[in-house]
Amino acid sequence: MKVMASLIQVLNIFTHRHSLALSACTTLVSIEPRLPMETRNRVLKATLGFFALPNDPLDIVDPLIKNLITLLSVILLTSGEDGRSRSEQLLHILRQVDIYVSSPAEHQRRRGSVAVHEMLLKFRMLCSGGFCGRGCYTNCTHGMQIDRAQRNFSNLPSVYVLPSRELLSLGERIIAYLPRCADTSSEVRKVAVQVVGLYFSISLSLPRMVASSGDLDLELSYNALSSLEDVISILRRDESIDQSEVFNRVISYVCVLLTKDELVISLHTCTAAISDKIKQSADGAIQAVIEFITKRGNELTEIDVSRTTQSLLSATVFVTDKHSRQEILNAISCLAENTNTNIVFNEVLVTAGRDLVTKDVSRLRGGWPMQDAFIAFSQHVILSSLFLEHAVSVLNRTPVLKGDAERGENSHSLDSIKDEDVLEAAVLALTALFRGGGKTGKKAVEQNYSSVLSALTLQLGTCHGLAGLGQHGHLRTLLTAFQSFCDCVGDLEMGKILARDGEHNDKEKWINIIQEVACCTSIKRPKEVSPICVILTEALKRQERFQREAAAAALSEFIRHSDGAAASLLEHMVEAMCLHVSDESATVRSLCLRGLVQIPEYHMPQYIAQVLGVIVALLEDCNESVQLTAVQCLLAVLKLSPKVAVEPVLINLAVRLRNLQVSMEVKMRSNAFAAYGALSSYGVDVQHQAFLEQVHATLPRLILHLYDDDLSVRQACRASFKQLAVMMEVDGLSALVNKQNFNSDRRSDYEDFIRDLTRQLGQHFTSRIDTYIASVMQAFDAPWAVIQANAIYLVSCMLSLLEDQRSLTPYFSQVVGMLVSKLSQSTDILVRATCSFALGLLLKASSPHIWASVQVDRFDSVRSSQD
Repeated sequence: MKVMASLIQVLNIFTHRHSLALSACTTLVSIEPRLPMETRNRVLKATLGFFALPNDPLDIVDPLIKNLITLLSVILLTSGEDGRSRSEQLLHILRQVDIYVSSPAEHQRRRGSVAVHEMLLKFRMLCSGGFCGRGCYTNCTHGMQIDRAQRNFSNLPSVYVLPSRELLSLGERIIAYLPRCADTSSEVRKVAVQVVGLYFSISLSLPRMVASSGDLDLELSYNALSSLEDVISILRRDESIDQSEVFNRVISYVCVLLTKDELVISLHTCTAAISDKIKQSADGAIQAVIEFITKRGNELTEIDVSRTTQSLLSATVFVTDKHSRQEILNAISCLAENTNTNIVFNEVLVTAGRDLVTKDVSRLRGGWPMQDAFIAFSQHVILSSLFLEHAVSVLNRTPVLKGDAERGENSHSLDSIKDEDVLEAAVLALTALFRGGGKTGKKAVEQNYSSVLSALTLQLGTCHGLAGLGQHGHLRTLLTAFQSFCDCVGDLEMGKILARDGEHNDKEKWINIIQEVACCTSIKRPKEVSPICVILTEALKRQERFQREAAAAALSEFIRHSDGAAASLLEHMVEAMCLHVSDESATVRSLCLRGLVQIPEYHMPQYIAQVLGVIVALLEDCNESVQLTAVQCLLAVLKLSPKVAVEPVLINLAVRLRNLQVSMEVKMRSNAFAAYGALSSYGVDVQHQAFLEQVHATLPRLILHLYDDDLSVRQACRASFKQLAVMMEVDGLSALVNKQNFNSDRRSDYEDFIRDLTRQLGQHFTSRIDTYIASVMQAFDAPWAVIQANAIYLVSCMLSLLEDQRSLTPYFSQVVGMLVSKLSQSTDILVRATCSFALGLLLKASSPHIWASVQVDRFDSVRSSQD
């Protein structure tokens, strides 16, 4: 107890000394010559800390605080002789006191509020001599008497005597004191309301700059001030009055009293107020902000809305209490509802994107505020659909792969980090809406099903493009959103497809996924097909290659289910696909062609000529995969094509197919031969002779590939040979295809067929034999050993077995030389063995005295080895 008593005694001594020091400072500041501004500010800085002293001992501390307030008043009164300098000093003092006005300690808030009130009283005294209560100049009929101390200013312009209203920073000051009007302490509340009333009373007595005076209705302002003063009077008399009602009336009057510029500043600087350390006060500040926005939000410009949103979002970072944060989010929703919705949404997404880069949002105390904002928008009856549309628009407008802007195949440099992160934020926003939007969010999604599915589909292409660069995070984020969308709308089958194959980065895989998703949608939601197709058709024009590929993939499937679509839409889709078969992306070219081929059968006759024209062009594409697609599509289209549609392009098709029959790609060769055979049914009437010439040009190659290494090629060649044999109208050829050796895969049977075929060709097409031989000789250097062997065997048969040898004499020496060279250079046993047999056959055939008795001896060893 003795120690405690000693400590209190020491504290009393120090506090008493502080009080004496304050009195000395007050005297020093008040006498002439006046202290310079820098010295006054140093005194201010050294003494303000006394506001933080504890309450006890009360009889010592209270006088000290009064002395401190007196010192502050003297500093203000001696700060200058013109309005600007005095208002600047007032603001400087008030801002220094703010830390105590908003302190978590009640006694500090009380002291700070009282100090502010005293400062304003002194300032009003300084201002009251030049203007009356209605803002009139000194010579008005109801003017007040000018204080003698200020008579020396009467001949100066008012700007030198009084500050303008704008210099008081009313918007900033009012929002700083409004939380105290809802304080837990009744004493603080009373003083704070008086502060607000006093501030407006002073402001209405001051002149305003001409440029900014148009938006203030003086009559309304004075009525509001009068009502506010009535509230202050009631507070002084009756402590039992409902505090919530008092606060509601205060903010209502404040909303009227603030000019437009002051209102804007209040909203821009509201972060500290709505993050107040006293929860009740913070809630009051939020209530005030909502009131301002609701009643006067229409006065805010786009920049005002943007900055206000930023201020509110900043507050969510400091507020971890769920209820308080929700109230702030309600204020943001109110701002979106009453001002420019898209600007608010955009600021939220930009802030979210910045957070994704700078913070670990999964570990933030109280959760990630932006996630809460997403959910708040999603559950809002009015904003839910608007927010969904905005997020989708961000996905649609944000380029992620900068290189695709140049529509290049291999350009992969990333666009600005801001766009990329805003895009990811938009995807997360959609995920939050799908998962946390409840019935309201689900209704919005259902209403915007087509636009949402289209955006997600296009982004799936983008994210697979990024995954190809090693950036898999975007794909995982999007797949989560896509699956959440499926859960939200009940498309479970679609969700299974995404869960099964969504992360496969092989291009063919993800294109198949998009097509499967399109198929699911077409079956389950046929009414959505048309609006989706409209969106995706326009998406074919986008700069980003992967999005064009995704759009083409989806359209190639949707067009199959467009039976019920309007004729104009189908026509538009066909036109777009025909246009984009010249796209720089080979994938887009292929998919557009596949889509054209899948036009519903009922509508196909109308477009068959366009489709065939596209196929003719793509058969000569620089990309082999596109050529293969064209050949495959030709086979499908020919089944539905009337002769009148095919005849104009028949010869062009035949020529282009011949060029593809020597492709190293097995599928290309087999389909090219099959398509050639399918053309035979159109080679009649007017085109018969021209097409027959094409057949004779192709026949040697067709014969050689009857024994191709690949089974599918052999089967395609056999089918085509049968079709062409019928068209050539040679009974002997038709008989050959019915023999067992024609369909056999044994080499000995193939050689037997060649000998029989050679005799038929010599009998019916003698004039073309030299052309056949020249064509076959080109195959001596074919990339396949078996085709080389086939060519050697066929040439030797033609030169040795035909009756009229004189016309073929020039070929003997040439062929023999080539065979000798081949025999010495080839590493393939079949080629060498066939060369040996051919040389023997030709030597026998070249001896006239044994010509008539030439019998072809078989090389049993070669035959057995090949069989």
